[in-house]
Amino acid sequence: MQAEDLTGYYTYRSFLNHPAPVDDFNKLRFGEAELYLSVQQDRSITGTLSFPAAPGADRKDVMDITGEILDWSTARFKLTGKGRTKTGIADFHYEYDGVLSRTWETGVDQRPSLTGTVLRAKEHGNGANPARAGVTASFVAVKRDFPAPREVPGVALLPEALSMLATRVHRLRHTTWHVLRSVWRAPLTDVDRKEITELGWGIDRPPFNHKGLDLANGAGEDFLFMHRRMIQMVNEIYEGSGAPVIRGWASIPGADAPQYVYLEKDDLARPGEKSMQYDAARSGFMVPPADAELLATFPEASRPTMKLLKSPNYLSFAMRALERTYTSPLELSRLSLGALGNLLEFTIHNQMHMRWASIPRDAQGKVALRGDFDFDGKWDHPSYDYLGDFYSSHLNPLFWRLHGWVDNRIQDWFDAHEAVAPGRSSASTTRVWPGSSLASGSPWPSPSTGRRASMIITVTTVTGTSTPSPSC
Repeated sequence: MQAEDLTGYYTYRSFLNHPAPVDDFNKLRFGEAELYLSVQQDRSITGTLSFPAAPGADRKDVMDITGEILDWSTARFKLTGKGRTKTGIADFHYEYDGVLSRTWETGVDQRPSLTGTVLRAKEHGNGANPARAGVTASFVAVKRDFPAPREVPGVALLPEALSMLATRVHRLRHTTWHVLRSVWRAPLTDVDRKEITELGWGIDRPPFNHKGLDLANGAGEDFLFMHRRMIQMVNEIYEGSGAPVIRGWASIPGADAPQYVYLEKDDLARPGEKSMQYDAARSGFMVPPADAELLATFPEASRPTMKLLKSPNYLSFAMRALERTYTSPLELSRLSLGALGNLLEFTIHNQMHMRWASIPRDAQGKVALRGDFDFDGKWDHPSYDYLGDFYSSHLNPLFWRLHGWVDNRIQDWFDAHEAVAPGRSSASTTRVWPGSSLASGSPWPSPSTGRRASMIITVTTVTGTSTPSPSC
């Protein structure tokens, strides 16, 4: 049993331990809530137990959960739940002892569940009939599917934007752009490159040379420019609909970010108390746990890497270090914009895509991953928004948050160079593209021809190679 297999959201239900049969099962009801657990390898557990159980409810009463794994072999655990201070359940205190239920070898569609017993450790409530301490009940907590960002209230893309991004032409253009840049130097041959160039997709400055990542030819400008143009296209749809544009992450979300975030606000219905109210702007950023089901979608050799990418330690020791580098005026002042773009794309940007990639599913909800040259119409459904596939990543709401973070580095770069040499960068501002440190030539967002989907499919087939590591 791994910590990731226990991390996630559950529907929690508890039942009074009355031995006599009842004519109405509700007579046994003790409570129902949403349980969120974050389990770490050091055995520690944190989370929340919140009422009502509905995910993303506007307002909740929240108990903070702390605890530990007592035995990994049986996944036995103990938890303590205490109501948030100043809220209507501030005096709640419950203790839980439980275990991961058995997985039956011949079971059909069995869901992971936690079972155990709960103790009311402290009396709470006012009046003649307070809830007395010492009462016990049995509980079962059934694990939910990981809530996809598009299903989190207030996080999904506008239908108008989603409709545009889900078109086959847009999907193929995004896929072809990324694949060609990554394979242009190798394994493509001169014949391949000539044929592709005749189709209007020739690459003047590929991101790799014979030594590796090319930090001198300006290829990183193409990456930054193309995605800034994508952001502008989506922003125009939002502005035309009167909706606020999607904001990029100000900082990379923490390892403990839940999928549903609640902030403390004054409770208008209960003067003098606080309530926990849903905040859509901060929700949807939970890292999908690297549990057994998710890891099974990757080749066995890649699973340790995926497990590492999604771990809290990787964020702390690798991604935070890169974030500091790419936001440091001193470091940015030493780089051309092309070098910055290439470094961003093939380090932290790729890592963010896979860190927040969840289990890929087709339109029917079945676990499925598109093959490199599989262009069946079923993959065009808007629900196929897997962050690890060029064909689908831009339909995922988190694509725009992480690419907003990447795009903000352009202004940081501009400011860093202005501080070193005031006025030099602004002298050559071109449209939305600041900077005199640009390499020669214009950024390459797509081919100059007006050819459409059939041409893009031809190019993708000509490459004759598997899709490289995600960079979308």
